[in-house]
Amino acid sequence: SDQDHPSCATSNNNSAYNHNIHTRMEDKISDSSTEQLGRQRILRRRRIRRLAVALITFALAFRNITQLKIDPPTRRTWEAIIHNSSCQTEPGSELIFTTNASVFPHPPEFTSISTLFPRFNYSQPKFACWYACPMHHPHFVQELFRCFSLWEIQPSHHPRVLYVPKRQFWRKIGNLAIFDKQFPISSGILHTLMNSYNVTVTNSWNDGTPLRVQEMMEKDESVSPFAMVSREHAVKWRDLFVPPEEEPTSRRAKKRLKIAVVNRPVARKLLNAMDARDNIAAAFPEHDVFEHHLNGTLQEMIDFFPMVDVLVSPHGSQLTGIMFMQRCSAVLEMFPHLYYTPTYFSSLARMFQLLHANWYVSHAAVPTGFLDLKTRLANTNNNMCPSMEKLVSAVDELIQKRQDCIDSI
Repeated sequence: SDQDHPSCATSNNNSAYNHNIHTRMEDKISDSSTEQLGRQRILRRRRIRRLAVALITFALAFRNITQLKIDPPTRRTWEAIIHNSSCQTEPGSELIFTTNASVFPHPPEFTSISTLFPRFNYSQPKFACWYACPMHHPHFVQELFRCFSLWEIQPSHHPRVLYVPKRQFWRKIGNLAIFDKQFPISSGILHTLMNSYNVTVTNSWNDGTPLRVQEMMEKDESVSPFAMVSREHAVKWRDLFVPPEEEPTSRRAKKRLKIAVVNRPVARKLLNAMDARDNIAAAFPEHDVFEHHLNGTLQEMIDFFPMVDVLVSPHGSQLTGIMFMQRCSAVLEMFPHLYYTPTYFSSLARMFQLLHANWYVSHAAVPTGFLDLKTRLANTNNNMCPSMEKLVSAVDELIQKRQDCIDSI
């Protein structure tokens, strides 16, 4: 019989084996299909949940904006301020406006050439500005401001020389390709002075007297960190980089302002920068409010800062760009706990006739005098989470002061 025949037995066994394999494969396919359908249902539910959350968030934000009321004629109240912060907010200090010397005592930002250069003597036939400062662009600008005033007061036919004898500085400044790669903003400033103001950079000078500037670190009480001989020098410096500012008449008529929140990528940054932007935008729908990240080039500073009417930013090197802002523009500078240098960028703001306010975002009292360098270095990575209600109030005050300033021009 077929059962007794070996080949038939093998065939039957194979048939049974194949049947079992097919059955298991069908079961696996069925299980796989069920599992795939289950995953699709989960993904579908997640999408629906995300959409619902987005719709609810949009509805709440829209409600907050529509609940904003403006009481005539200028008094502004906020009945609904968004408080969606991922950090614990800090009210910090009151605003400290730094323009008025009676309110905020400060050393002068305009002073004599002999104060800036103690060894200066008008009888000297020729002189070069001796560069001896770190490359970091705020300090680079500090030094070149003084050099610029030195070049401005000398006879026009004399060469404008930047003397860089120190090897560690000349290695960078003397090789513009390296300088541009490591310090693009400082390099851009130097390129402009060389190309548009005929400055010569050298590490060897035998044709006159090289003059070193007066010590200018932040603790110095005799001269502001940023200083020149006169406001005319400051205006001429600004004109080398940016177009002339708008006429006061057109600025008075300007109704839609540009309000920028400029954050830092690391160290002393705002932890709730997006909340700051959203709250300011909700409170001032009649203005353009945006957050901006600087990419670290001079050209971006030149394009960005002149168009900003109100700037909100932590203390940091990005604030060097306020020298390109137009007169009466407003700057709110924020400091974290145990990092406070109140006269540093405020001196730059006064030099270019800006409105400037310090805000110490800390639970502690505002430090009196200067915090020593050791304390600041130990706390340089402290970040901030400012109160949104207080921030909006500060911006409101700066907008009004800006308008008063322009009206007075």
